[in-house]
Amino acid sequence: MGLFFRKVFVTSVAVSGALAIRSAGAQRATEPTQRPATAQPDQRPEYEVLAKGIVANRPFQTPFATAPLRLEFRNLIMGRGESEQIPVPTVILMELRQGAITTTIDRDRRERHQGDFWVVEPGRTITMQNPGEAAVVRALYIFTGAR
Repeated sequence: MGLFFRKVFVTSVAVSGALAIRSAGAQRATEPTQRPATAQPDQRPEYEVLAKGIVANRPFQTPFATAPLRLEFRNLIMGRGESEQIPVPTVILMELRQGAITTTIDRDRRERHQGDFWVVEPGRTITMQNPGEAAVVRALYIFTGAR
């Protein structure tokens, strides 16, 4: 698990940097000089309920051209209270970005503090408890296999 976590962490840091550079360059290259009259703003909600007690932004997805791998970045936000079980469709690398929470992964309760990282494997159950006002968790969903 240690080696896997290190590989995933290093990959996610590298991908985050590459995405920031890529999106900045792509935005400059594709900015139209004039907005077409037929363009409609995106009407989808910015956030969706992931589980009772937690909302998440729309996933930012990035596939890899050189490997059967796709990453999805999401911010999970919760107020004071306890969430219901959060779906775990794949390996999720989580980082507590704001606040302090307690996670329960398959009955294993752990306190998490700002800057903590942890991994949740598919098939596991996870809930979160937040005693504070707000907590923000960055979730990196790692999908492997066929593209």
